[in-house]
Amino acid sequence: MEARGGTAGVDVDLALFSAPGSAALTRLSAVETVRARILLSVEHALLAPGSRLPGVEHIAAGLEVSAITARRALESLVLDGVLVRRPGRAGGTFVADAPPHLSDSSVSAYRADAESIRRLIDQRSLMESAIVHEMALVATEEQCEELDRLVLASQQAANWLEHHGPDSRFHRLCATWSGLPEAPAYLAVYEALVKYFVPYPMDQLEVGRDEHRALVAAFRAHDPIAAVAVTRAHVDALRREMFLALPRAT
Repeated sequence: MEARGGTAGVDVDLALFSAPGSAALTRLSAVETVRARILLSVEHALLAPGSRLPGVEHIAAGLEVSAITARRALESLVLDGVLVRRPGRAGGTFVADAPPHLSDSSVSAYRADAESIRRLIDQRSLMESAIVHEMALVATEEQCEELDRLVLASQQAANWLEHHGPDSRFHRLCATWSGLPEAPAYLAVYEALVKYFVPYPMDQLEVGRDEHRALVAAFRAHDPIAAVAVTRAHVDALRREMFLALPRAT
């Protein structure tokens, strides 16, 4: 099929539809995706040596998989020596003090999708800008109060995996409340990109929460220009903060 509206040498069909449908990630099992996301966090010291992982239920919810899937992935990483189990009241699952560097095929698949990830970020930036522009025109005080509650819930989360739920709901509600007919297409892009997110330390998420607070303030002021500026900065940060841009721990 001939590309429609290609500019600057970019194949628009490829940019819009190759990610994630033909991406390496789609060839992984659910267990492998959990394994990869935890390994990538360990590789980049986002999950530091000796740090305690949340319970299986939180991992499952944060990575949007079943508890059985999360448990199987953790067990495989324990067998490989990346994680360790410690008994007792203060026990649980921990990152090993000196986790081995594995040549893992699931991690390789995530890294192979670097170009797909960049395209998804581009698509999200464009589509989310349109959504918040419209949302700033139509937002009600009740909706802003609900978004405030989600920001607070994210702030009170004990870890990234607990933070993910309210953070994701914030974006989904903005899309739905905007009333734009293209919102389902945006949500498909958003959900595809979320599959590449890896667990992050909570202290590194505060800037994103500040941006959500600024976005709600723009909604209350019915200021679409400010809303778009906040969103573009918020999404652009992904280019610097996702695993493909981070140095690996030595």
